[in-house]
Formats: sequence, C-alpha cells, structure tokens
Amino acid sequence: MTKPDRAVWRTELDRRSHTAGVRGLAHRLRHPVRTSFPSTRTLRAQRHRGEGRPSTARTFWGQRMAIALPEEVSISIHRHGYVDYDLTAFLLSHLRPGSTVLDVGAHIGYYTMLAGALVGPGGRVVSFEPTPSTLSVLRTNARHLPQVTVVPAAVWSKRDELEFFDRGLGYSAYNSAFEARLPDVVRRRVPSERISVTAVSLDDHVSAEGLHVDFVKIDAESAEAHVLAGMRGLLTSGQPVISLEVGDLDVTDAPSSRELVDTLMDAGYEPWELRRGTPVPHRPQTRYAYQNLLFAPTGQWPAPHTKEA
Repeated sequence: MTKPDRAVWRTELDRRSHTAGVRGLAHRLRHPVRTSFPSTRTLRAQRHRGEGRPSTARTFWGQRMAIALPEEVSISIHRHGYVDYDLTAFLLSHLRPGSTVLDVGAHIGYYTMLAGALVGPGGRVVSFEPTPSTLSVLRTNARHLPQVTVVPAAVWSKRDELEFFDRGLGYSAYNSAFEARLPDVVRRRVPSERISVTAVSLDDHVSAEGLHVDFVKIDAESAEAHVLAGMRGLLTSGQPVISLEVGDLDVTDAPSSRELVDTLMDAGYEPWELRRGTPVPHRPQTRYAYQNLLFAPTGQWPAPHTKEA
C-alpha cells in the first residue's frame, strides 16, 4: 500500500459523508447499484432468514475489502466505503506511523485495515475476534498486512473459556457473551447459536508480547466492563487513548454506560465526545444512546483538542 495521504483521504471521507439533500441524491443516481440495491427492506429480510454471501467493496481510502452482505457494517462499507464517520475521521488525524493499536472486537476488520494503513509497516495492529465465521473474513482482510496480528479470541478480564452467542452472518456485529444489543422486538427474532470461545485479557497479552500501546478501540458488545477489568495495568502504566462504544439497551448482567465512563474517569482518564471527528470535552450522562466516546489521560489533551495532540 502507498504511503497514506491523510488530507486526500479526509477529503474523500467528507465527500462520501454528505449523503443528504441534492448532493446525496446525485450520488445515489450515479451509483444506483452500490447505494440502493438491494433495498434496505430486502437486506433486512435476508438477515432475519440468516442468508448471506461473501462479497468485496472498496474503502474510502481505496483498499479492496472482503465483506459479508447483508450484515450491517458490510452494507455501510459497500454503499459508502466507511463506517462511523466520527471515529474514522478521528483516526485519520490521530494515528501516526509506527503506532501500536489494539482492536478489541475487530469483527470483519474495517478498523483493523484503516489502522494498518495509518500506522504503516513500522506500526502494529493487534485484532481480537472470537467468532469463527467473522474471524475468517477478518483474516482475509488482514492477510496482506504484515503489521496486523489476528488473535482468535474474545477479550475478557482473564484468560478463560466463554459461552458465546453466534448470531449468524447477518447479525454478526452483535455476537457476544451477552444478549444482543438490539431492541427487544428485534432481539427475539435474531438466530443465536451457543459456541465456546477462548478469552484473553489485554494485560496478559500486552505483557507477553512486550507491547507499548498507543490506542485501544473497544467494541465488545456488552463485555466492556470485563475488558476494562483485564487492562488495569495498561490503564495505569501504558495509558493509551481509548475509544469505547457506549449505549444503554438494558442488557441483562451488563453495567450501564455511565458505570463504564466512571470506571475510566476513576482510572485517571478524561471523557471526550466526537463532533465531525474532532474531540470536545464530554459531560457524563445518566443514560446513553449509541456513540463512541474517547478517553485520554487527564491533561493530555487541551480543550479544544487539536490534531497535534
């Protein structure tokens, strides 16, 4: 892969993110197959039936990627070339060549591939993914990235064997050791197969590999408290910047998002939220809708945050 041109990539990301109004209509008319077919309704029906097929798409930075339609992340990549504008834009400005990134809950590998492109051959990306079907797609996407190491395991508070729920290709983004993070009416219709997976802690893995970690992306589908419990050493000594998915859907045995925020603040971190990819100070809330919050060691980022941070 060529050396990343972050300015060009950001321009392309911004262009693709403007999908509303006349500009968005023109984009859909120019690319009707990629952006409109099959319809959302058709894809939703296929997910409910457990149907799926491998495919490929091109990311906004120009890399070919294996995807798994009709899964939600794959649809976004197929239609737009990216997932979650805010976190993607932040990574474009934050990740530097030579950095080390941990991708907890790597899924099919979108953030793994983006991080691999940004940290370059001198950096490292360690991607954790336990579900065999999803792991297969992730490995396909990582096979030409020597800076990427795929770990076939869930991340937990300690090394263990977990009962895990594989929700099929269409709902693979919700595979978890807990109930699916979906509304009840959808949750009841999602297929779910119990499997056994290996789990590891980040502290153990980082110690064994001798890593100095710069950034951790955590998307662990209600297991975030266990992930944080297994990285206390990393929070104390390494103090990487952390991205944490939050969102309260009342999953049994999972703590509230506010409890996760408080855990990181008690560990010496400040919370930040993203606005068009730029971190701004975050005021903790009682209840959270879905979003990715950032956490940086207290005092590391001035307010407002600049790209040099």
